[in-house]
Amino acid sequence: MNRSKFAVIILAGGLSTRFPGNKMLHLVGGKPLIVHTVEKFISAGMDKIVVVLGKDAPRVFEALASGISGEELSKLFFTFNLNYAAGGMSSSIKTGMKIVLPDENVVIHPADVPFLKPSSIEKVVQSHVSSDLPITVACYNGRHAHPILFKPEMREELMGITEEGRGLKSIVGKYRDKILCVETGDPGTLRDIDTPEDLESALKSFGSEMGQ
Repeated sequence: MNRSKFAVIILAGGLSTRFPGNKMLHLVGGKPLIVHTVEKFISAGMDKIVVVLGKDAPRVFEALASGISGEELSKLFFTFNLNYAAGGMSSSIKTGMKIVLPDENVVIHPADVPFLKPSSIEKVVQSHVSSDLPITVACYNGRHAHPILFKPEMREELMGITEEGRGLKSIVGKYRDKILCVETGDPGTLRDIDTPEDLESALKSFGSEMGQ
């Protein structure tokens, strides 16, 4: 499938307030967490991946620059969210959207959800291509998970979100009857890492897939 009309936004600019240090840089199977997440989208065949940086931006950039091979590294675009400390996820999404072209579908994914399968990404992307609905979301057992995809006509809505206005949740609520929920059968689409305990628990379930 031609994915030239897709752009992935990886949200890697958070403060990691509940994880000592920066969870993006925490080594799992010898690789920083952020590298694992980005590799999943490369493996799924996505060729435009926008990484939104914030906290420890130079170190996160270096982790990816040294952890991703040359040809694959050319698929990455980096941008810095100047308002990462106060603007929350909404400001990171809008920062990433500035690199998304008007005719591109956008895939939004938090960098701290590294345990999903590339096949799940492919399934959701293919379903989005085939759907007339403006939003597609990966689901697990009927629950909305990650990533979430938007058609190009949703650009203005995405550029208008704020943390005060509930961010992406405001769009999901507004268009709740126009969302395609794609069942992935993949618990990794739901597993985000906020604390060391979250990571420890996830590794018990997914460690073999991450080189542990």
